[in-house]
Amino acid sequence: MRLNDYQWSHNPRGMHNTGVFRLNLGRYQQIKAGWVKLVSSDIEFVSEIPGLLAAGITPIVRFYRAQWGSQPADDRVYADMQRYINAGVRWFELWNEPNLGNEWPAHLGGGLDPGNIGTYIAPLMDSWVMWAERVIEMGGYPAFIALTESNNPPHQTTTWLRNMMQYLRDAHYNRFRRILGNGLWLATHPYLYNHFYQEIPGGGALSARQPQSQNAGESGWHFEYPYDPISQNSDPGRTVWGGTPETPYGDPNGLFAVGQAFMDLLRDLFGGGLVPVIGTEGGIWPWPGPGDAPRIDDARFPGVTWHSHAEATTALFNWIAGPSAPPWLFGLTLWKEDIYWEGPGGVVETVNRLAGTAAPFKDVPSLDTGGTVWTSPFQPSVVAPEAPEGPGPVHGGPDYHFILLAPGLDPEWFFQAAEAYWLRFRPVLLDTPDLIALMPFDKSLAVTVVAPPGQAEMMSQQVRDRWPTIWYDPVVVEDSASLIAVFNQRVMNGRRFG
Repeated sequence: MRLNDYQWSHNPRGMHNTGVFRLNLGRYQQIKAGWVKLVSSDIEFVSEIPGLLAAGITPIVRFYRAQWGSQPADDRVYADMQRYINAGVRWFELWNEPNLGNEWPAHLGGGLDPGNIGTYIAPLMDSWVMWAERVIEMGGYPAFIALTESNNPPHQTTTWLRNMMQYLRDAHYNRFRRILGNGLWLATHPYLYNHFYQEIPGGGALSARQPQSQNAGESGWHFEYPYDPISQNSDPGRTVWGGTPETPYGDPNGLFAVGQAFMDLLRDLFGGGLVPVIGTEGGIWPWPGPGDAPRIDDARFPGVTWHSHAEATTALFNWIAGPSAPPWLFGLTLWKEDIYWEGPGGVVETVNRLAGTAAPFKDVPSLDTGGTVWTSPFQPSVVAPEAPEGPGPVHGGPDYHFILLAPGLDPEWFFQAAEAYWLRFRPVLLDTPDLIALMPFDKSLAVTVVAPPGQAEMMSQQVRDRWPTIWYDPVVVEDSASLIAVFNQRVMNGRRFG
């Protein structure tokens, strides 16, 4: 599948509906929307879908389930989805912001921990893979789960995202690759705050107009935070992953920052790929009322006013459709309908500004969703990047294969118990991971870690978490008999890895 094969309006403007049972087509048409996000508890919007599609508005349906946690999709979800697909819907979500405790059952929400793979990450991804495959079989596009965008433990977006993707690499590599190439998309929740600006004409990339001078119809807008010139000038080298002492847990609060992180992980863990990214809630939020002082969340950037919100939001959609935005950024559904039309200040000025401006059209290139390697043009150039430590991502098969024994395991014991395996595949045996750091980045590596149950997690932290690009192959055994059984089975099957 290619990026331009996805069916949608090619108009990045969108709105999130107020909630279940509420939909107002006239409002979406007023702002010339191309997307609408519908939170659905059942099939209450099925009859409305033909009217939305006829108006050039592509619906995204999220099935709302309170405190769903990692539960798998049930028969009712699939039955409801079939009704929506029959009506013309293709884009679907189910789980929502699992890095927030209130999205889990009460007994799990209080102990939220992305490092607890067995409790949070593994069951969530196991359920998601089954659902995503079924969505594709039914003719839809499955969303990779939207995370709330946070840099505060234990909610930090980048840790959750990396652990989710690493688990998919370890447990469902081939299944995920098929999903990647057959309709996958990424849902994000980008709340921009005041992380954007418009240059002063002739003032250069670091100049910024004050809110009252911003104009959506003029050039010079920057929505590429944290890769924009002001951010890079104040904190050189900052990325969505962090990269600086000021951002130890990453900086995901940008329009496409989490999308960039996802493409990075596809490259590093799966050898490439890129998929549509849609902000299914978010926008420039919050903003002050009429006549209030500018809202300033980050003092490096100009604030937001009632008036400038209208200019900046209009410019944001134009920017997504323009050449500066990544080709995979398909749009944003603003949070949310009632705030824009029924807020304390009345209908926001943004509604009228969008209504009076032609909707942009995004031209999407023909890029292979399962294979294109995305190299971001926004990576910081203020500071020359250091050479990466250790091996690069695996493409097809690894260039090298190490066997790493946990501390206390005797190499002679391994050779006696796994002699047939070693003679067949000839891996390099190590008793320390130090050699991995010396591998050049243009070579790839698989590491089979042999460890007893009590040391398995420690070895994972020392190896997989430090070098996420390696092919991590854990073998957890308690005794010689278990080790012999595992490796002899691999020899019989002709499989180097489990």
